[in-house]
Amino acid sequence: MRNLLLLFFFAILISCNNDKNKDYSVPKKVVIAGKVNNRDPGNREVSLYVNRPGLNQLVVPVKADSAGHFHASFNIYTPTDVWILYKMNFLVLVEPGDSIYVEFDGQPNQRPQVLETIQFGGDAVMVNQDAAKFQHMYFSDPIYTDWDAKRLTNQTYDADRYVLYLDTLQQRIDALFQKFMAEVKPGKVVEIWAKTYIEEDYYDALSFYPMEHMMANDSLRGKWNVKDDFFDPLLNRLPVEEDMLISGYALTNFVNRFHYGYARKKIWQEEANRQYLTPEGFNVGPAEIMDSLTVYGIIKYTPDTLLRQMVLTEFFAQNLENSDVRLYEKYKHLADQYIVEPFLKEPLNEMYTDLKFRIENPVLATDALLKKLENTSAQQLFDSVLTVNKGKVIYLDCWATWCGPCISEMPNSKKLKEELDGKDVAFVYLCVDSEEALWKASLSQLQIGGQHYYLSQEQSTDLRKVFDIKGIPYYFLIDREGVILDKGSHLRPNIMKEKILGLLAS
Repeated sequence: MRNLLLLFFFAILISCNNDKNKDYSVPKKVVIAGKVNNRDPGNREVSLYVNRPGLNQLVVPVKADSAGHFHASFNIYTPTDVWILYKMNFLVLVEPGDSIYVEFDGQPNQRPQVLETIQFGGDAVMVNQDAAKFQHMYFSDPIYTDWDAKRLTNQTYDADRYVLYLDTLQQRIDALFQKFMAEVKPGKVVEIWAKTYIEEDYYDALSFYPMEHMMANDSLRGKWNVKDDFFDPLLNRLPVEEDMLISGYALTNFVNRFHYGYARKKIWQEEANRQYLTPEGFNVGPAEIMDSLTVYGIIKYTPDTLLRQMVLTEFFAQNLENSDVRLYEKYKHLADQYIVEPFLKEPLNEMYTDLKFRIENPVLATDALLKKLENTSAQQLFDSVLTVNKGKVIYLDCWATWCGPCISEMPNSKKLKEELDGKDVAFVYLCVDSEEALWKASLSQLQIGGQHYYLSQEQSTDLRKVFDIKGIPYYFLIDREGVILDKGSHLRPNIMKEKILGLLAS
């Protein structure tokens, strides 16, 4: 009887723990601590990128101490994977509430070599050991490493032949996954994570082929396209199950591929909507009509409930990231009706609330950001920009020497500067995450005027963290009083002339 009672007691405990682990209604804290062995003396930066399907990555920059130790924490609603980046990145699997320790060698520049050195402690040790073994197998395999073969197939294969190539790719994916299962014999969590991760190769290849084929064969632009049913294999992944959330990186990619590769394509394939399609393949029409077609089209063409919520979340989040509250406010009744999972609904509402506050209270929002900037390595630089340009409108450009989109926008910025020559506007360029010698060489080549600042790695990290900069180019529009009116990647030079003239006239 005593043994039966003990078994009953442990069964209740296990049941309660399982229920607790499945509660995705509130965020829970995750701690990731560790050590970078053989750390480069000049590099203390360790970044964590928390994958959140339907939402942007949560970026958590931290600094290792002199011995290489680091410590970071963040809140998540659901299980997911997290990229840890020093010189090279790798994935760690986390559950809400986990405390994980990870130690690795900071010298190797190749992912498989880093993965060979990893040691885990704390929660989920076995899970992450097995996940590291999978990553080592995958990132060492030609499925991942043979970039030349991928480029060649994208360039030379027509659509029919490419579909046959995808069948071969799927066979190789299945074979590598089965090899992993046979050799490592992982638990269920890692099995689902690895399967979701590796199968995304197929869906990524399918989704990117038309664009990459046209880019590699420029003469085909506007003259060639795949058949209407080309992207239908994306439906094969459905349904998207909750257990797949652990593979956050792969699922984030799939949400995006389904959104643009399937749902949106189906919208514009409707006979009534073809009027908005240009010969070059672009969709052009009044914003109100395009927004309505997109929102209702996503709902119509995403048959899976969880995936539909993620695709809608991605669509609304992308607009909020571009400082656009109009669309979310107009369709909030649909967002509330279709996006019901707290791990999607709550972060989306937080994005809207924060953006709405910044728009309606630019002075308070600016004061809060400048307060966060205090006691950081970037504070003096940013203070200098505001002081030197007091009384002027400031158009600030964050860029890097290795960033293709940043460089491609420089001619537009140069043109904008010339058009506003003689007016009270300052063009300021902050070069981040770059080598100083390459910065000087780039400026010599670009021949663009304005005020140029080079940021150290520490300054770059602080700037990214304080202003929540997730990608570059990234721009700031600052008025004569030093108030940050808008910021983001959407403030490209080719759309800024009227906005700046409006501020100068006010």
